[in-house]
Amino acid sequence: MGKKLQIVIWLVIAIAAFLLLGGCVYNFARAISEDVVHPEVTFEIENLGTIKMELYQEYAPNTVANIVKLVEKGYYTDKVLFGKDDAILYFGLQEDGKEEIPQASFINPEITKDSDDDFKYSITGEFAANDFNKNTLCHEKGVVSLLRNNYGSAFTKESYNSGVAKLGIVMKDTVASLNGYYTAFAKITEGLELLENVYNTQETVAPQINEETGEPIETGIDEFSNKLIIKSATVDTHGIDMGIPKMIEYFDYDEYLYQMINSQYAG
Repeated sequence: MGKKLQIVIWLVIAIAAFLLLGGCVYNFARAISEDVVHPEVTFEIENLGTIKMELYQEYAPNTVANIVKLVEKGYYTDKVLFGKDDAILYFGLQEDGKEEIPQASFINPEITKDSDDDFKYSITGEFAANDFNKNTLCHEKGVVSLLRNNYGSAFTKESYNSGVAKLGIVMKDTVASLNGYYTAFAKITEGLELLENVYNTQETVAPQINEETGEPIETGIDEFSNKLIIKSATVDTHGIDMGIPKMIEYFDYDEYLYQMINSQYAG
């Protein structure tokens, strides 16, 4: 490959990267400057204070509808700030670090609880890798993203569509690796400095040790030793009716493996 052709290729790559970043910055600026009314969620966190986030339905409408309903139904009450990784604060988990998977009846009054029509649900990921190109919000400091599971390359779609209620708050200036692979849908508008203090100073639990190898068991998340509890969550929709989110049946990976093992032994 000639040197001139190499230079041209690198210029094209650089321009594409610049346009992608510029698009993210422009679209976020547009979201907060245009005359668009956004729902606002207020969290009251024990021993911390008030955290507010603004939801951007023009970029992730079904995700926003889901979060609004979960807040209205009290899902986040008594959930916790669980821990962190090198860029994300994990928000809205149970104290054991697991995500409580709600039933469809929890947010849809037309579905009778524990009926044949009821099911544990998740929602479709609204990001580019999942063929949803409308969401161009970047993962930058203060942005809130709907976290999901990663079941491996054999279950890509199941992974992409496994988000429910677990939130990740970006604590670095930018985390480009998440762009296009996770649903960014909101931004912290009050209390970010409180969350930064938690992220930077909260003590974490030492990782468990593998008894066979004697090595630490790496989970990718540093669990806080003192988990801060969400005492209440409320939403102001400013009169907007987001409706009932579109739900799909939650893919229970552990149950899938259990059934696979049982079928192998049965055979």
